[in-house]
Amino acid sequence: MNASLNTIRVAHLLFGDGVWGVENYVYNLLASSKSSSVKPVIICTAEGAISQKFVGANAEIDFVPVSGYFDIRSMVALSTFFRKHKIDLVHVHLGLDSFVGTIAAKMVDLPVIMSVHFDKPNYMSYRSPAREMWNTCQIFKNKAIAHFLPITKNVAAELIQREAVAEQKTTVVHPGIPVFDVDRSVRKETRREFAADDDEIVVIGVGRLEPEKNFDCLVKACARLDPDEKVTAWIVGDGSQKEELERLVQTLNLQNRVKLLGYRRDVRKLLASADVFVLPSKAEPFGMSAVEAMMSGLPVVGTMGPGLGTIVDDRVTGLLVPPDDDAALGEAIQQLSSDKQMRENFGNAGRERAMQNFSSDQMAEKIVSIYRSVLSPAPI
Repeated sequence: MNASLNTIRVAHLLFGDGVWGVENYVYNLLASSKSSSVKPVIICTAEGAISQKFVGANAEIDFVPVSGYFDIRSMVALSTFFRKHKIDLVHVHLGLDSFVGTIAAKMVDLPVIMSVHFDKPNYMSYRSPAREMWNTCQIFKNKAIAHFLPITKNVAAELIQREAVAEQKTTVVHPGIPVFDVDRSVRKETRREFAADDDEIVVIGVGRLEPEKNFDCLVKACARLDPDEKVTAWIVGDGSQKEELERLVQTLNLQNRVKLLGYRRDVRKLLASADVFVLPSKAEPFGMSAVEAMMSGLPVVGTMGPGLGTIVDDRVTGLLVPPDDDAALGEAIQQLSSDKQMRENFGNAGRERAMQNFSSDQMAEKIVSIYRSVLSPAPI
C-alpha cells in the first residue's frame, strides 16, 4: 500500500457520457477542506460533460476507454493504470464503473469503496430472468467491495436486502454541498429580467425536464392557484419534456404564470430571488436541488418518499405532499404563497438543517474516515 498517514491517492471512476448528478457528489467531496489529505484522480471513459466538470478542480483527470461490462482488455488497462499511478484506493459510483472498476482493482489487490446513489438501479427494470441473473452478478461483485456508502437509510436497506450486502459493510453518508451565503441583493434585478414584481410570489423548480421529475404536475398545480393572486412559477432545466411542458402551459393558458427558463448556470441567483422551492418528482433517491434550496433559505414543497423525507422535515422546513397529486401540490403552494411568516419560519429552519446535516464538509469527513479505516483496519 502506498498511502501514507497524510496522503491517500484515490481513483474516482465516473464512466459513461450521461450526467446523473453523481459528478456533483464527487466534485463537492473534493472541494471540501476535509478531504485535503486525499489526492484524487478522476477516471472517465472519454472527454465529455463529466470530465469537463473537473477541469480546474484540485484533481488529476485521465481517460481509460471501456466498451462494456465484460471488457477484459479495459479491465487489464485499468488495473495497469492503478499500478502505474500508485493508486491506493478505488472509489466507484455507478453500474459500469463499479463492475469493471472492482474487477480491475482486485487484479492489483486494491480496496474498493462504492457510493450507492439509487435505491432502484437500472437493472431492476429488466425482465425477470435477466434481472435475477444480473442481480447474481451484483452479489458476486459486492463480495469484493470493502465498504458501501449508500446516500440514505432507504438506499442502504434496499442494498442489504436485494444484493446481500452485510450491514456492517455499509455506512450511510448523505451527499453534501459547500455552505454558502445567500446574496439577496440580486433579487430585484433578477425578477425584473423575468417580469416579476417585487411583491410577486415566485415559486421555483429546478431539475432535468424528464418524466420522473414530473414538472407537468407543477404546471397543473399552478392552474389550480387563485388566479387573482400574484404567483409566478419558474421552471429551470432542460430535457426531453421541454416541448411537452411548453404545450401544456399554452393549453392551460398559463403563459403569464409559468415560465420555462431552460438550462441556467446562475441557479443560486435564481434561488435567492425566489420565495418557494418545489420539487414534484414521482420518486427521488435524495434530492440535492432541495438541499441547495434550503441552503438558500427557501421553504420546500416536495413529494413524500424516503428521499425527500430524509431532507425535508415536514411542516418544519417545508411541506410534503403525495406524489403525482397536482391538487395537493397546488394547495401546498397556495398555503405558502399566502403566508409570509410560514415561508420565513420554514426557510430559516431549512437553512439551519441543511448546514447541520448536508454540508460537503460533513460528507468529506465521514468518507475520508472510511478510506482510512479500510486502508488500515483495526486489528481483530
